[in-house]
Amino acid sequence: MSIGGNWRYEPVGMTLVGDHGQNTRGEVYEVRSLDVQPTAGELAAAPQAPAALRREYTRVPSRLPKVVARTAEEITAGSSSHYDEAVKLQEWFAVNGGFQYDTEVEVGQGPDAIANFLRKKQGFCVHFSFAMAAMARTLGIPARVAVGFAPGTPQADGSVSVSLKDAHAWPELYFEGVGWTRFEPTPTRGTVPSYTQSNTPGTSEPDEALPSRGASQAPSAEASPSESCSARLRRLEACDSPAAAVARPGGGGGGWDLLWLGLTGLGVLAVLAVPFLPLLWRARLRAVRLGGHARTAEGAAAHALLAWQELTDSAWDLGILPEESLTPRNAAARIVRLGRLDAAARAAVDRVADAVEQVLYAPRPRPVAGLADDVRHVVAALYGGVRRRTRLRARFAPRSAARVLWAASDRWAALRARAVAARPSWLRPSGQRG
Repeated sequence: MSIGGNWRYEPVGMTLVGDHGQNTRGEVYEVRSLDVQPTAGELAAAPQAPAALRREYTRVPSRLPKVVARTAEEITAGSSSHYDEAVKLQEWFAVNGGFQYDTEVEVGQGPDAIANFLRKKQGFCVHFSFAMAAMARTLGIPARVAVGFAPGTPQADGSVSVSLKDAHAWPELYFEGVGWTRFEPTPTRGTVPSYTQSNTPGTSEPDEALPSRGASQAPSAEASPSESCSARLRRLEACDSPAAAVARPGGGGGGWDLLWLGLTGLGVLAVLAVPFLPLLWRARLRAVRLGGHARTAEGAAAHALLAWQELTDSAWDLGILPEESLTPRNAAARIVRLGRLDAAARAAVDRVADAVEQVLYAPRPRPVAGLADDVRHVVAALYGGVRRRTRLRARFAPRSAARVLWAASDRWAALRARAVAARPSWLRPSGQRG
């Protein structure tokens, strides 16, 4: 890994942390890691894990319902190794156990939540991953739950786009000689690891790891019209082709004087308007985000994400820096705490965060009414809790305007890449010749 400044790598969470509070936003760095691709035979033959690791990662709460261990034993009966047990658990959850992916089900909290989930057989990735990890631990297999992102959507330029919709959780089981190994018990989410797939003809397991639902398997042979338009640019509606209006002066000496006077006046107005541009841009963006939306599931989902973006950007303008690594629920709690919001504003923040979680995790998110009003209420509460100078700074020099710079940077990088690709091969540096 190489990056300027003082940074630390935390291997448990696989995150990069700045020693002086800096984050990786806008930074470019390279990480080199070992991609271990075990085979089914290697996992089945793995020796027992070290005793210290087993003690740490096979513990379960004393209040864990007995049905969890009993069900794990029934599912894995006849297994010859911990690997066979793990595969049977995964297939039971994802294929033949009758489970359904659903974010609206209520299973409660604590150890009883796993028993409720096993009984209702409905839940989302967090329920599936914690249930499988708990069952694995009762069988003596070291297990933990990882949180991150599922594979994203391939783009025309060869990159992969990963967004909040790809947020995911999965269990990792430990096999000596291989390390922490991913499994995928959640149906319709993530990808099934190749080392857990059956070679038996007619198996209901997928034959290969697939990207997110709806993703194209290969980029289009032709450039997309929005190829140079990044996600940030699209959110800011900055992808339209600029129209150039060219003034052509007419003949006659008096006409030139009037034209010069008019251009001078426009220039003065433009200079006077510069301090108000961030204010006007921010007001327009807020109106677009909180405006009406299509009466479709896709429109409701887009509206929820835009409302959440407006809420977090408004908090950012007032000095509450966004922390995009947090879940919507945790990010909402952070805004409530740092903004010192009252109960009504807190409830409004929670409703917006719940709507976003519906979009991220529910296969068919239900439309939520009143999100725009909730955001306006929260923004008013945030502004009411700060000093006048902070409010003026937020209106005339909003910190979220940095998104415009990021958008410009993305567009410039795309234009440069297209220009380099269009050069004749003999003009390219030797390392770029194909």
